[in-house]
Amino acid sequence: MNEGNDNTSFDLDAIIAEFSDPPAPSEREQAPALSGQSRRLVMHDTGDAVAPDQREVLSGMIDSAADLRQPSEPAQPLPQPQPETQQENVSEPPKTEPPKAEPAQGGVSEVELRALVDADERAEYAAASSAETPPEAETKPSPPRRSSPLVALLALIALRREQRKEAQNRDRLATDDTPEPPPDRAAKAYGARMRALKRRALLATGTALVSLYLSFAWDSILPLAGVLGKDLRVISLLLLILEITAVMAGLDLFTAGLLGFSKRKLDARSLIAVSCVLTMLDAAVTAALHTPEYGLPFCAVGALSITFGLWGDYSFCRAQRAGLRVLASSKSLYTVTGEQGIAPGEVALLKARRSTAGFIRRSEEEDFGSRLYGTLAPFLLIASLVLGLLSSVAHGHASAVVHCIAIIAAGATPFGCALCYAVPYSAAAHRLSQSGAAVAGWAGLQDAGKSRYVVITDADVFPKGTVAVRDVRLLEGSFTDKVISYTGSVIAASGSGLAGPFADLLRRNGFSISKVENFEPHDGGGMTAVVAGETVMVGSAAFMNLMGIRIPQRLASRTSVFSAINGALVGIFAMDYTPISSVQDALVMLLHSKLEPIFAIRDFNITPAMIKGRFKLPTDSFKFPSYSERFRISGAGPAPESRVAAVLAREGMGPLVEAAERGRRACLGVRAATAVAAAGSVFGLIILFLLCWTGAFDAATARNVITFMLLWLIPVAVVVLGMER
Repeated sequence: MNEGNDNTSFDLDAIIAEFSDPPAPSEREQAPALSGQSRRLVMHDTGDAVAPDQREVLSGMIDSAADLRQPSEPAQPLPQPQPETQQENVSEPPKTEPPKAEPAQGGVSEVELRALVDADERAEYAAASSAETPPEAETKPSPPRRSSPLVALLALIALRREQRKEAQNRDRLATDDTPEPPPDRAAKAYGARMRALKRRALLATGTALVSLYLSFAWDSILPLAGVLGKDLRVISLLLLILEITAVMAGLDLFTAGLLGFSKRKLDARSLIAVSCVLTMLDAAVTAALHTPEYGLPFCAVGALSITFGLWGDYSFCRAQRAGLRVLASSKSLYTVTGEQGIAPGEVALLKARRSTAGFIRRSEEEDFGSRLYGTLAPFLLIASLVLGLLSSVAHGHASAVVHCIAIIAAGATPFGCALCYAVPYSAAAHRLSQSGAAVAGWAGLQDAGKSRYVVITDADVFPKGTVAVRDVRLLEGSFTDKVISYTGSVIAASGSGLAGPFADLLRRNGFSISKVENFEPHDGGGMTAVVAGETVMVGSAAFMNLMGIRIPQRLASRTSVFSAINGALVGIFAMDYTPISSVQDALVMLLHSKLEPIFAIRDFNITPAMIKGRFKLPTDSFKFPSYSERFRISGAGPAPESRVAAVLAREGMGPLVEAAERGRRACLGVRAATAVAAAGSVFGLIILFLLCWTGAFDAATARNVITFMLLWLIPVAVVVLGMER
């Protein structure tokens, strides 16, 4: 059976062993190819890549090419303006001397021959044009051709980009070669880091709240004890101490941001680190120079940036631990990959049994925010430095240089830049873990976000244990063992959800499975095959009527399996389908989603009308391909280069649809939140530059800037709440 149907275990060791045994050579030559059988049964014996007769042809072509490159006879000399030099160049080169960079005296390479031909052409062109050219033009040297500096710059940029891509590919291949840790061990490591991050984030939160209160209480009605409300030096030093405490709590985040300069890979952490350095320097300068006209230093902004960065790291570790726990919960997992070719021109999510290798490494790849801020961060930092210098020095505020640069850099570092990916990812991972699914970080979210279709198979709609044979009716004159064995053999070859119940029926009655030949599915809702030289037809009542086999009206049930041998109806198998609530919830989610399900179901009894009756839902928007097309889609497997987007630890449609839909929503949420954060960086930089340029330091206070930056956190909260709804 195909990979898509391996997800249903029928406990048919004897039957599977019989199917797995290859036929004898004589039988293999006589047996025709089965058009609908599973991928596991299709064996391609390619043999050698090149046949012996092809090797002879290739060797002849190689010998001919060698004769062309090294002729046995000396090459005829080409006509040259200098015959003596030409005769020297065309002599036979010695075979014992190795090739040199300089032209050999005794031989002419292909490049040299091309150069000689070009020289002849240039000489003939010069001789033809010398009659029309005055003597002065002959002696006047032609000016050298110069390439455009813009073209050279573009070529250099393209070369640098290619070199960078090659270096990234080498790093990725080197990383892919390293083995991944076991999922349970990785989950414990993320759990330990999460607990440490929580303690440090709480410490940073406390210091940030104290800094926030001091910044809002300065020049306001909020009370400040002692000299804190009077002496600028004292409160500046206290704010500096509080920010240093917050930086020490998030030292790993701070150092990672600074190390981005040495690695030439800046991101949001680099902005946070630079903002903290500038605000701490601003506090030290304010305490030393005592400049009350510029207001309080922005130490609270730096402390809050570190705090939100720590909570972002905590949310990421929480999401990773939830996903890795799902990965470690079972050794028999389903994988979800985004595949091309299933739907024309679109990406479809496909559920299959395959290795989960690479899931951990892929979940740790950089997210959309890191890539976007990797592009914006250098420009934001340079703009903060340049605009800070212009707004201070150009207007005679030389003592406010550090203060202006710190203000503009703080405005370019919104609090949401560290949360726009971690918070939506954590919310999605936590909800998915409750349904037995996990997504592979931003890469998995991106695969779900760009997928428009999701493939639904038999076991998704009716998992194992929900389909059973209720009653068997054999027509008069039929042999019980023959009818059940032939029907069960054709059903097993189809790989549909009916294979499990019929396999149980065969095992309970002690019947064996027979060899199936010329299997073929039909769009009418049935299949035909040859078993032991007899034609067997299995399908619905409509299929039997289409094939010319009359079904009595009182026996024409919509959920029965009809079997005919050699054109005569021999058996009727009444089936029971038990709907479950998780599948109903998944169908409801699909009805309200932009995802389009492709019902690649091989069970001919599962129709839109049957789903509508069993689950009490409208099915007008559901796509059911033709019966033969369902076999093609459900038989498709993941491409070798496909990477795991999500893993599923439970049966049924619920985890699959949950991973697809929540992954798509989280991808859109991350993009929206990151775009808002990037817009906040640009607007914050421009607005604070204008305030510093006009010298409106009374408006650019720490209290107003913090309020402005906290307002940009509202879209992140809206995105997360929208995902939950």
